[in-house]
Amino acid sequence: MLKKALLAGVFALAALPRAHAADSASPWSALAKADLDFVQQSIRDNHPGPLDKENAYFKAWLERGYAEASAQAAQARSLGDVQKMLARYIAGFADGHMALSFYHQSRSMRWANMIVLRQGGRYRVAYSGRADVPVNAELLSCDGRAINAIVKEDLAPAFLNNPDLDWIRTELAPLVLLSEEVRPHAEYAACQIAVNGQARSVALQWSDIARNTFYDQLDRVRPAMDKKSSITQVGPRQYWVRLPQFQPRAAEIEELKELTRQMAGLRDAELVVFDTRGNNGGNSAWGNDILAALYGEAHIHQLRSRDRGYAEWRVSAGNLEHIRQRILPMLRQQYEETNPGYQVWADMAQRMQTALEQGQTFLRQRDEDEIVNAPGGQAAPLSKARAALVTKSGCASACLDFADVVLALPGAVHLGETTGADTVYMEVRPLVLPSGLARLVVAQKVYRDRLRAHNQAYVPGRPFDGPIQDDAQLKPWVLKQLNARASD
Repeated sequence: MLKKALLAGVFALAALPRAHAADSASPWSALAKADLDFVQQSIRDNHPGPLDKENAYFKAWLERGYAEASAQAAQARSLGDVQKMLARYIAGFADGHMALSFYHQSRSMRWANMIVLRQGGRYRVAYSGRADVPVNAELLSCDGRAINAIVKEDLAPAFLNNPDLDWIRTELAPLVLLSEEVRPHAEYAACQIAVNGQARSVALQWSDIARNTFYDQLDRVRPAMDKKSSITQVGPRQYWVRLPQFQPRAAEIEELKELTRQMAGLRDAELVVFDTRGNNGGNSAWGNDILAALYGEAHIHQLRSRDRGYAEWRVSAGNLEHIRQRILPMLRQQYEETNPGYQVWADMAQRMQTALEQGQTFLRQRDEDEIVNAPGGQAAPLSKARAALVTKSGCASACLDFADVVLALPGAVHLGETTGADTVYMEVRPLVLPSGLARLVVAQKVYRDRLRAHNQAYVPGRPFDGPIQDDAQLKPWVLKQLNARASD
């Protein structure tokens, strides 16, 4: 009810005539400042970054970015102004685990009647409403600027300001020829394209398009990945394991549990392909359980123990409430309360309560292996199946944790697209802004001495240059690559 009331107030503001834009005391600027102050204070109180001595940039941007955003907030005269200000402030932290989701966005945008996707490092036209620009034409530059430069300078500062990460270029490609209220940019006059190796210039014609119409068209050229987990036999003793998520909804929990149970039946397999396309993270315990069911818990523990890193939680009342109200109830759906996977978090809640009372700022997270006597020494795998990992650019968080272990298996092969990348800040929780305009997610813990570096991506040894979401093209290519390698 409160959220509906807040949004009703926002929509009422949006209906104010633009004649009020010159008012010195704009209600939009007051709303913007209140949201900005809430965002900064929430980060100060709950995020490990402000107290992290190993990341000077974070603390510097917390203050410098706030000063810049405050100046923008004072000039806010519309909903779009508020959203642009907030988006740029959050993007400046350059962290995929710090994000805003807006509940209301403009219904209309501007576009050049084309949609661009990035495949194999190239920007290609995936949809064209123009007779003179064919689908699959390569977009080379616009107004004399390389497309990577446009992504870096025009788009990334309001999305995630670390444009050198490969996955960000892929994610932002559809927005190159689109200008929207949150990330507006110049309407480029002309672009260079290449068709069959021949470069030529095309003049752009910009027009309005309804937001829903654009994203419906984008869904047709870049279909969303199905979230169904499954095991399919694709050849003699060869299996394709689809793992598109580690954040299942209630109806999908049993599906993942059943898949985990079935993995033990694959121990005599010759090849197991782990397909994580569409997996953006979630609970890394799912990935660990799946691998342990196939290769044995002791062997997977042995691989995981190569990483001597550990995690520290920022101690706060809000983070403690999140463990009690969100994490523990979620784990009860996955585990019995006697399971180490649950016990480690119940213990965490008790220890954070004590740390909070004692005024501590950080609390070291215990591993499941510290709850039980983890197997020691060298443990042979229960399966000799060759492992292959297929990734899409959005693989992050728990998906990367899964990749850490799969790629540590002897002879593992990585195919597909370069993964996403994580900073050392993890384990997010949501917060609704005072205006009700958006939901903010902030990280609660920091990794120390993690084997995978800060913002390190995994680059496949066998990159796929086609449409990664297209099973009809991808699967035969993957199996051809793997079977050819086996015969070498």
